[in-house]
Amino acid sequence: MQTTIPLNSGIRFSSKLLAPVALLALLGLGQTAHAASNDTVCGPEVKEEVAKLLSTIQDAPAERKLAMEAELYEKYQYCAQDTQLQKSQQSSNLKAAARRCGAKVSQLGSIYYEEMSCCGYDPQRRQFACPVKIKQTFGFGGAPLPGSREYVLHCVADATNTLVPVGMDSVHLANELHGNNPGWQFSVIANANRNLATIQPMDGETRRARSILSWGLEPTSCDYQPIWGNALNYRIRLDQ
Repeated sequence: MQTTIPLNSGIRFSSKLLAPVALLALLGLGQTAHAASNDTVCGPEVKEEVAKLLSTIQDAPAERKLAMEAELYEKYQYCAQDTQLQKSQQSSNLKAAARRCGAKVSQLGSIYYEEMSCCGYDPQRRQFACPVKIKQTFGFGGAPLPGSREYVLHCVADATNTLVPVGMDSVHLANELHGNNPGWQFSVIANANRNLATIQPMDGETRRARSILSWGLEPTSCDYQPIWGNALNYRIRLDQ
């Protein structure tokens, strides 16, 4: 079957997608997908499809890449309906873990595959660090390549208490190869190199912050609602 998705810029790209059953057989995910179907709206076959499409634009110019990601977001945003399935144990566990870190979960997407319960800021290095818990062996793209990326965007309140983006980075990962069981702790380190001026004299000023985890698709604003991932609100100090 030939699937063609137009870009707003007029550019077209295509990817040959196997029928779901054939794709699951190829990836060895048939039984896993059946088990996952009760816990997530979008099983591994959907995530693998998204990962393949993202791999075709990973080296594209930034404008084209963001345009394509916007179309993918619109197409797959229904996957965030996992929040309706996760109202009980999964979301409760995440919120409890965030509270232990002094944070609060704000935007909540699907956390079946990954989640982020804690972030911190190093004012000397001007860096954010966030551990990302990987909860499944599948749904991250072929290993070792092309795989996919977990993005984290960081926002800090400015002098008017408006959240502004100060930095973003990502970590690469792929499907597990060796039959090990989840989970794993990855980490995203990001430099705060935008909109966060050094405050002089140093006085330990506190600002509110928000960090947004999003698998596959780059967060585009401080109010971004991730499809796969979640956001945390917490407080930082601009110096020691």
